[in-house]
Amino acid sequence: MATLYRSIWASDDPDAVDVADRSVVAWAEGVAVRHHRPLPSGTARTRASEQHRFVLRRDVHDDPDDTKIDKAVRLVFVESHRDGNRWTTTVRAWSGGSAVGEGAKAWVWIDVEADARDVTEPLFAKPPAFVADLLTTTAAAHGGVSLLPRAVRYRGDDGAEDLAGVLTLAERELPVVVFGGLGPDAGEDAVRVFDAAVQRTTRDVAGLATVAVLDAAGLDTLGAALGEGFEVHRGAMRLYLPALDPAADAPTRHLEIRAERFRDRPALAGRIAVNQLAPPSSLRRAPDSWDRAARRLDEVTPGGMVEKVARESARVTDLESELVAERRVAEEVLEEFGDLQHEVTDLRDRLAVATAELARLRGERTEEGLEDIDLAPPHARDCSDAAALARKHLATYLELPTEAGVDLELLDRQAAGPAWGEQAWRALRALAYYSRARSRDGYDGDFFGWCWNSRHPMAWPANPRKLAMRESKTVMERWPESRTFTVDGGEQAVQSHIKISSAGMAPRIYFTWVERTAKVHVAYFGRHLRNTRS
Repeated sequence: MATLYRSIWASDDPDAVDVADRSVVAWAEGVAVRHHRPLPSGTARTRASEQHRFVLRRDVHDDPDDTKIDKAVRLVFVESHRDGNRWTTTVRAWSGGSAVGEGAKAWVWIDVEADARDVTEPLFAKPPAFVADLLTTTAAAHGGVSLLPRAVRYRGDDGAEDLAGVLTLAERELPVVVFGGLGPDAGEDAVRVFDAAVQRTTRDVAGLATVAVLDAAGLDTLGAALGEGFEVHRGAMRLYLPALDPAADAPTRHLEIRAERFRDRPALAGRIAVNQLAPPSSLRRAPDSWDRAARRLDEVTPGGMVEKVARESARVTDLESELVAERRVAEEVLEEFGDLQHEVTDLRDRLAVATAELARLRGERTEEGLEDIDLAPPHARDCSDAAALARKHLATYLELPTEAGVDLELLDRQAAGPAWGEQAWRALRALAYYSRARSRDGYDGDFFGWCWNSRHPMAWPANPRKLAMRESKTVMERWPESRTFTVDGGEQAVQSHIKISSAGMAPRIYFTWVERTAKVHVAYFGRHLRNTRS
């Protein structure tokens, strides 16, 4: 397990422990709810969601008569992701006489650690969302520098002198990120990008460093105060590490990122800053009063509970990783099976064309008793062509209103447009043959069952990668309006859909059987609708 992020600060707010406790619990509960694995309600020391995907452990010491540590809380939140990665956020907060002796009414210590299933996949550090709330609610400082949830603005020569004083503080233990302001001739776009870079960086280094902005008028004064090589240029960002001594330090130790690096990508400024500042943050040492607070908390923790939670979380992660791998193999097999089914259908189409041509050459009449659906061409140029062919040849059994085709020309223009059109045409013909089986031949099952059991040469692959008869509960709870269409003159929720492909905006065909018309109605034929993966 690697520590990716560590923030330690002192607070002069006597309620900082309670504030941290409430904020972290609310944040953890919110994370679990967003992933549809809510934590059980109550005040139990350990709360675990379904399948232990999320585990929150909370140890509390509260004794007003304790002259050394009157309050202490330790919260450990473990997130086990489906990709096999596990994130552990540990928050410690304590107050009392021991903290006061170190010059603080309370201390807050936050660690974010991670285990990666795939060691080749980089894990990026970022502060948990509650950090900015804590910095807003409680006054925080460390080593003579305030930690703020916003950038501090310095203006002119006086501001430059004040900033230089902060940067050269001998006791400063926190980095300071300084942005050089733009000149008065900067355009609107440049100002917008600069402000976005400042905002994103402030968010990404919350708890790790303080962010300052010095206007263009004070840049020369700051450079003169710090010495050659330590200045920050207009629009640029410089990371001033602790223990800055211009007389003995190397300018290259304090990295400057020129404005050109993030001119088109303001978020890159924050990513660069946090990647530079987070690794050394893991070496920060907690104040001595934590040892006393830890003993108080350990006294209220059942023996072995910490280790048990860690073991169970690790086991869940391992099992979920194995499940992901098995699902990936199964999906590949299903995809290959679907491709083979399409290939068989294509060969049958070619055989039918060749048989008809042979009969023509022999002078035989093969069209007697056949319907338009049987005489439909085997191929379509693109999605628009597939829709047009369906209206021309499949109308007896398939209803495809013009308004059901959405953004078909957009799909046609994609690189995969011709392939999507070919697959869509096969899907529409499969729906038409299914409709004929129901209306003419007395079949009373659904489309999936027909594709699975009929052995019809035009059956669509009956597997979850290619066909779904209903949407997930999550999709219907979040986006019910996007699955509501006009069908036979009325509004109706339609969930059954054919998946043409799993790539990008690859089209979907939503359909339903309508008893009144004895037809399959296509309610939607267009680009991929929004779901839990898009």
